Amino acid sequence: MIQPVAPGRDTRGAAAALALVSLIWGYNWIVMKLSLIDAAPTDSAAWRFLIGALALAPVVWRMGHSLRVPRNEWWLCVLLGVLLACNFTGTLWGLKLGGTGRVAVLTYTMPFWTVLLARVFLHERMRTAQWIALSLAAAGLIVLIDPTHLGGLLPSLLALFAGLSWGASVVLVKRIQGKTRSHLTTLTFWQMLIGAGLLALGSLAANTPPVRWTPLFTACLLYSAVLGSSLAWILFYYALARLPAGVAGLGTLATPVIGVIAAALQFGERPSGTEMVGMALIGVGLAMLALPAGSLRGSRS
Repeated sequence: MIQPVAPGRDTRGAAAALALVSLIWGYNWIVMKLSLIDAAPTDSAAWRFLIGALALAPVVWRMGHSLRVPRNEWWLCVLLGVLLACNFTGTLWGLKLGGTGRVAVLTYTMPFWTVLLARVFLHERMRTAQWIALSLAAAGLIVLIDPTHLGGLLPSLLALFAGLSWGASVVLVKRIQGKTRSHLTTLTFWQMLIGAGLLALGSLAANTPPVRWTPLFTACLLYSAVLGSSLAWILFYYALARLPAGVAGLGTLATPVIGVIAAALQFGERPSGTEMVGMALIGVGLAMLALPAGSLRGSRS
């Protein structure tokens, strides 16, 4: 069962950090969609993480940590970079080919994958009621993945791939906490730098058109890099260090809701009745998973 953390200053701070992360990442769906007007998905993501890493470097030094990584921990930096590149390849290509709100919701099945992976790799046991909640979320996925929707089946599969990659990175970070000599901010710096390099290689291989450095693209890039990458990931890892992996992943549930609302207001994207049913099932299932242990009665599994 996922064990709740006793209330206290640390957990209240972690909850506040997750709320701010949700706001930043929620509107970032609009920002990422706008950035694709002037750049290919891999180029947009590569520049985002390069600038994000450069912005993070002085923060790491200011916190008194080094950017040097022990030789036996480079594999971890590379693996985190690969997962980051996979996450944003799926996310941005999903946005390029499909609707913003739909892709946001499917990518934010990250908590769904986090709980399942935490069960396998972190041995975080779950109650029967939590398995029911996962079943509801899975039913929502089946409803929401509609091959007749804008862009067909591919954007939905790309978004799910992004969510799975993200969930894997959350569980990986949780697993290595307290076992590495490198601080999490140092690992985040190298994760973004390596991810940027892999995405740039992907752009070269695909021979993508050059980036158009318009004021809109520059503004989008700064928002995504400084707020969406550097600040938000610091806040998320701060919360992850103080909460179980499943709870931390589920703590960002407001993000896709903000993304759907923002897409409706800014782009005029209105979810269909079927989409609303799928989103509701996912939302209810993940919200049930986020409830404290005493709120859902059930045997352990």
